Amino acid sequence: MDTVSSDIYGSLLSPPSLEEWLSTVSSMPNGKAPGPSMITYEMLKHLGPTTNSLLLSSIRKCFAFANIPDL
Repeated sequence: MDTVSSDIYGSLLSPPSLEEWLSTVSSMPNGKAPGPSMITYEMLKHLGPTTNSLLLSSIRKCFAFANIPDL
């Protein structure tokens, strides 16, 4: 492979859609230890529509400002 098109990177840094977010959350394995936030995959899987939308809005703002907070 001689070159890699820079076009492929645009979608990697795009914030997820609601469908992508829900698909990712539903595919996460159960029974894993939480990270520094202490939020487990099971907790994310039990969020309702309103809370999922609010969390996704926060995630999108992190992407927009290129600011991922440290925990």
